[in-house]
Amino acid sequence: MPSQILITGATGFIGRRLARDLVQAGNAVRVLARSPRKARELFGETVEVTNGDLLDPASLKQACQGVDVVYHIAGIYRFGLRHRQLLWETNVGGTENLFQAAAQAGVGKVVHVSSGGILKGKGLLTEADYPGQAPPFSSYKGSKWHSEQLALAWAKKGFPITIASPTCPIGPEDEMPTPTGQIIRDFLGGRFPFYCRTGLNFVSVEDLSDGLQRAALHGRPGERYILGYQNLWLKQFLDILAEETGLRSPRFALPQWVVWAAGLGCEAAGWLGSGECDTRICLETALQSSRVQFFDNAKARNELGWEPSRPVRQSVREAIAWSRGAAAMAEAATPAAAAPSAETHVG
Repeated sequence: MPSQILITGATGFIGRRLARDLVQAGNAVRVLARSPRKARELFGETVEVTNGDLLDPASLKQACQGVDVVYHIAGIYRFGLRHRQLLWETNVGGTENLFQAAAQAGVGKVVHVSSGGILKGKGLLTEADYPGQAPPFSSYKGSKWHSEQLALAWAKKGFPITIASPTCPIGPEDEMPTPTGQIIRDFLGGRFPFYCRTGLNFVSVEDLSDGLQRAALHGRPGERYILGYQNLWLKQFLDILAEETGLRSPRFALPQWVVWAAGLGCEAAGWLGSGECDTRICLETALQSSRVQFFDNAKARNELGWEPSRPVRQSVREAIAWSRGAAAMAEAATPAAAAPSAETHVG
């Protein structure tokens, strides 16, 4: 008998891929959506759409009825200290609301999608490198750390929650975009003149979807599983983008003190009301730019039977094609600016 599955965040980059894969496998999929119209545009009649929000406990109670498995992907993805309250309310408070609704409904398994980015240590990072406290000056990662604390607390009470810790997903339809998708957009737009000595791990959205499904089937409650694949320096990733696009890869590394100064300046400007903090340049992203986060996915391979195989270059190629297509469609849909009148030029 196919499982009844609920996905939060199904209209996002990871969620839409997971939803389609689960439907194709014959499962009954229900999606929690703040915008039912967008969900219908993405999935048609292949899923059940329920209107709801993480901040609306009544809608979550209804969404969880009769559900076997919940994939909790939804959340706010913003950087900068100004967004701390919104991130806390949604990523932490909303997660607690969902766990309560799922427990009351007798859901058999919850896969809580956290972030590999909150892990911290030396060398190849493993699941044991979960820090003892939330990262300072990092509103987004702090909210993910606290939401993972909630997942661990519920698991200790006997509720079957497994934690999935994706690294940097990559592939087509990164609409929002994620930080990885933003790198691609900036590169295509000629907005990447320098690079930082940043170590990243990438995983295709297809492999990530498979890993999430395996976490639901084989993941142990209260355990986390890193879902990452290829470790690359940012410069290596940019070189791949250059080779696939014919554009030039940046040649010079930006000194770290310059990045930190820019991040602090942007945060200050945002707090003083003289401008919106750019989510690509703030204190949190400045701190991230100096980190090396290379991961070991042995636990997911051994316990989940997960075997990621899609190379980064292939996913990059697909992401570039989609980004260019989306940009062309957006340009075609924008009405041409009206020609200026003769009076405009009278002076």
